[in-house]
Amino acid sequence: MAAGHAHDHSHRAHKGRIWTYLIFATGLVAVAVLANLVMSNPDLATKGIDAIAGLPAWAFPTITGLLGLLIFYIGLKIETDWPEQLGAILVAGSIAAGEFLLGWQNFELGGLKVVPYVIPVVACLALMMVANVKSR
Repeated sequence: MAAGHAHDHSHRAHKGRIWTYLIFATGLVAVAVLANLVMSNPDLATKGIDAIAGLPAWAFPTITGLLGLLIFYIGLKIETDWPEQLGAILVAGSIAAGEFLLGWQNFELGGLKVVPYVIPVVACLALMMVANVKSR
């Protein structure tokens, strides 16, 4: 009977991991599509952010970044992994949005045009590494 319980727990853990990666992949695709829309039409993106509840443009990335950090922190306290990954994606997306609002070219350090793309990815990976260490 104990062997059946261990198998059931292992199966649930495997299914949970699959759902976690599915949510993570979906979030990454959503962030990529949103970033593409923002990059292709920056005026519409800026006006759209200004139109959300009358908030200043910097408020939207700040709110989503703080929400992402809160979800990430809560995810560290519970067993499932998806809140940590969702929080990491929200934080990375907020960093990318902040870079866009502050001027994408301002983050091209040393003339490297890839740096603005790398910063949110590194932030997301750093949060995921923290989550991996804390969940052991």
